[in-house]
Amino acid sequence: MFAPQAWLVVVGSYVAIGFAFACPQDFRSTSAAYVCVAFAAFLIRTFLFHLGLFLVVIALVAGLARRWWLLGTALPLVAFTIGPDAWSYRPRSKPTTARQTVRIMSVNLLGCNQQVGEVIGEVCAADPDLLVLQEYRPHWHEAFYRALQHDYPYNASFVREDDFGLVIYSRLPFAGPVDFGARLGNAGTPQARVVVHVADCDVALYNVHLMPPKRLSWVMEQRREFADLIDILGDEELPVILCGDFNFTNASVFADELARLGLIDAHRIGGRGRGTTWPVLSFFRYLPGIRLDHVFLSRELTSTRSWTGVGHGSDHRPVIAEIGFRR
Repeated sequence: MFAPQAWLVVVGSYVAIGFAFACPQDFRSTSAAYVCVAFAAFLIRTFLFHLGLFLVVIALVAGLARRWWLLGTALPLVAFTIGPDAWSYRPRSKPTTARQTVRIMSVNLLGCNQQVGEVIGEVCAADPDLLVLQEYRPHWHEAFYRALQHDYPYNASFVREDDFGLVIYSRLPFAGPVDFGARLGNAGTPQARVVVHVADCDVALYNVHLMPPKRLSWVMEQRREFADLIDILGDEELPVILCGDFNFTNASVFADELARLGLIDAHRIGGRGRGTTWPVLSFFRYLPGIRLDHVFLSRELTSTRSWTGVGHGSDHRPVIAEIGFRR
């Protein structure tokens, strides 16, 4: 019974992956039918690695059973789904930078999280030059501002009672006020942009939190937010550090669009391994995670090191990266 069932899984995987990568994208579409189709493609690409693990089992059993035709059919899928993540564990030399590096840390705090002291302790241990936080509620602001205001004299916050408050703390001088005016999508949740001096050069730093795709209306909103973000980035004239909780992975079409603009996750340059950031809570933390939090860099910048933190009490791990200008 194994071979016919496994054959259907393998053929179905080819069809699903082909569909996920061929599905045309219109981020501004409000057609419920289309968005459902696009979201199905999104989910397949999000969980490619997990599908690959299942296909590894099929390939191993096929090999043990000497079902060579099934093994040969499954192995290309294994290479496609598992290969990129496996390749990320290879030893690599660090990129060189033309000037000094700075350290940036991005944390989704989880608005209802009450482990304030532990999170502040982790931030202080990481010792970033630039700190961007999402889900910044009043109790977080009270604790962080009291603890960090002297070490981070440049800071600006948009405090909210919901999960879309933001803040930027910096040791580097701002070249102007922090702009919270770029509201993405129809919901109008704030996003932050400020120009900072990195190695004596102006860089546009963005702190972004896109809508989580928990229901159809939120999926539509996330796609509209991303379309607006792409328009903003397309007009950006400075080198870019784009960080935050994006609620999509590097395997998604969203990351493809950012790559088209010349933006790549710092972890792909200076990190090792999968760098997963979610989930940290509940039973699902025992399963292979996904990377929803990123520090994207434009072409002028590179990363000498990237890693993830603990994320005390949050459902996300922080992301930390050391960045500088390319030689």
